[in-house]
Amino acid sequence: MEKEQTKNQQEKNQQENQKKSQKLQWHPAFCSALRLELLEDAENLEFTDEFQLTEKPLQIDCTVVKVKRDCKIKNEIGKIFRKHNIFEYKSPKDELNIDTFYKAVAYACLYKVLPNHVNEIPAEEITITLIRDRKPVKLMHELEKSGYGCKKETAGIYYVNGAMFPVQIIVSSELDTEMHVQLKALTNQLNETVMRQYLLEVSAFAEREKNLADIVLQVIVNGNMEKVQKWKGSERIMCEALRVLMADELNEERMEGRIEGQREGRLEGQREGRIEGKREGQIQAYASLIKDGIITVEIGAEKAGMSVDDFTKEMKLAGYVIPVV
Repeated sequence: MEKEQTKNQQEKNQQENQKKSQKLQWHPAFCSALRLELLEDAENLEFTDEFQLTEKPLQIDCTVVKVKRDCKIKNEIGKIFRKHNIFEYKSPKDELNIDTFYKAVAYACLYKVLPNHVNEIPAEEITITLIRDRKPVKLMHELEKSGYGCKKETAGIYYVNGAMFPVQIIVSSELDTEMHVQLKALTNQLNETVMRQYLLEVSAFAEREKNLADIVLQVIVNGNMEKVQKWKGSERIMCEALRVLMADELNEERMEGRIEGQREGRLEGQREGRIEGKREGQIQAYASLIKDGIITVEIGAEKAGMSVDDFTKEMKLAGYVIPVV
């Protein structure tokens, strides 16, 4: 009887998680992830999310415009870039098919004729990037049948030859994890290796970039909730790192404390407890990163806003051994 109830509860939780995943705002997360992906080249690029093509709701997911036409983009997904670069993104639940391809080409044509002056945006200055986490095998077959060449340029990046504009298809699940973790993490099939790499990269971001990363993290955590819950319950680095980076509604301990505080009417204690709990969680998270050799004590102290001496004292109080350099 108990086994049956447990099974029913698990099925119910799975259905609820699937419903949440379907409602997730994947596109804003993609636009944030794209900015982080091209962070090294940010000074040479201008980003526009949901670029409005007409007065009616026709929108390009994201446009990336090179500030200087001749500047070289370091990131390999920018190897194809010209002056104006159009991105069409499909979430894990959406299909990237032949109609998506032609829609992107149509969007590029509309984008070309938008300015007030004839040929203000030359056709040869436009590229198209189609991106999804899984390989669109059917689309590639359709393109080849229609006379377009589809050639693998590098891991996860395929060039389409013969189209009106230069086109690349990015299969984010095939991308190199260290080089492209921002895009690779944007999936509902997340694994712990990618999540670890994502958290490691995010931990080094400045405040502005962390705000973008928070948008991405909200989506990938909610899209992989069952896995994240398991990672949170483990003794590994994931638990503490997630506690630092997750938003309030995903931080179980703080949510429980807030509810309990409301019940008992201890509002002042609740506020103090949240601040103290957050601080303790940050110290433990950075201490875990230090323990695993991912960051140094100095970096941990800096991120916690403490002196090295105070930070090491807190680490010792929390039961962590200070590594010998």
